[in-house]
Amino acid sequence: MTRDSLQRIHNRNTVLNAFGEGMWGFASAFHNFQSVIPVFLAQMGAATWLIGMVPGGFILLMAIPQLVSATLFRTYPNVKRLNILLHFAILPVVIGIVICFFFLRITGSTGVLVYMLLAAGYALSIGWLIPVWADFLASVALPHRRGRFMGITFMANAVLAMAGGYGLKVILENAWFPFPANFGFGWLIMAVAIAIGSSMFFFMTVIEKPRTITDTDGSALRRIFRIYRENGPFRQYIYSRMLVAAAMMPLAFYAIDLQDRFALPLSSTGTFTFFLVMGTALFNLLFGHLGDRRGRKFAVTFHFVAHLAAILTTLFLDFGWTPYLVFIFIGMANGVAQSNFMVYVYEFAGESGDRKLHYAALDTAVAPVLLLYILSAGPIVETWGYGALYSVAGILVSLGLILFVWKVPDPRRDLDAEHQSA
Repeated sequence: MTRDSLQRIHNRNTVLNAFGEGMWGFASAFHNFQSVIPVFLAQMGAATWLIGMVPGGFILLMAIPQLVSATLFRTYPNVKRLNILLHFAILPVVIGIVICFFFLRITGSTGVLVYMLLAAGYALSIGWLIPVWADFLASVALPHRRGRFMGITFMANAVLAMAGGYGLKVILENAWFPFPANFGFGWLIMAVAIAIGSSMFFFMTVIEKPRTITDTDGSALRRIFRIYRENGPFRQYIYSRMLVAAAMMPLAFYAIDLQDRFALPLSSTGTFTFFLVMGTALFNLLFGHLGDRRGRKFAVTFHFVAHLAAILTTLFLDFGWTPYLVFIFIGMANGVAQSNFMVYVYEFAGESGDRKLHYAALDTAVAPVLLLYILSAGPIVETWGYGALYSVAGILVSLGLILFVWKVPDPRRDLDAEHQSA
């Protein structure tokens, strides 16, 4: 296949994936764990410690099945088919959320319990998907353009999420449905958008099939520990990600704290989401391009910087635009992560390496630390207040930034240097 034909397939895949992920972004705006769900649970009367666990708990639950998924599907020959099946497997859980809160309108402690169980199922379903989805995206994009592929894809995700955030704001401002059906109506829209977005994968073409891993050298855990032991640069990257994961601690409380501090209405939840995804959209494309041109490490540094900026803004600024600036910074952190994190793992694994297993290895290592963070966030707020929580998170993120800058290499640049000297 010629270079021009590969480029055409890459471009077509980019358009299709951008539209599909755009619909997923539109859907996610109605169920955002950083802005919408904490406010929803607060309205339901959930305990502070439980609300504090939401953003980090979602990421933790996503991490749990990834090792099993990466191992179970490592020899599956058709990554496209598998990716489609796992995407559509998420829909029944979303439909369950719609039934419980739009049609049945469950509230109170029962509603909190039912929602948390369904949200756990949603997070676990996505966790099963992530290693396969990451491998699929690598297989439908040209290696030297993956950063831009991710940047364009997730910029579309964020742009349509802005539309979803505005839609949620309209739903919450108007008395079309009483609580919790107002949120439930948004989740009904979410289910439709997920179905449309996932259908785009049918039309995409695999450029290079992932390498089928057939070796039987020990259990999955043994192979992961070998990665930890032998890949020193990747190990340093994991340590830095453990520290920046402390940014999850205040994520559940930004919306609640800022809404109360600035006396904002319930509909401001949609506005927070709008600014969050606007920041994600702007910085996805920018840092995807910079990652390809300047190196992945240069781009990922701004993930740490953005989370630190959100914390410092919340602590020290007190003017009308403070809440929205905070969510723009969170969006920036998300944009850097979406356009670069997957590609960074690909580069640590190498083109012939087990990308699924490396991705699972990263999340498996970070998960226990993340659990510690989310379990401590609520008690810190209840005992010492929001300021103490922001301060602890800021110190840990700063340490992560220092470690990342000084100890983590750029594997793609090292590989390029080897090729030039060969």
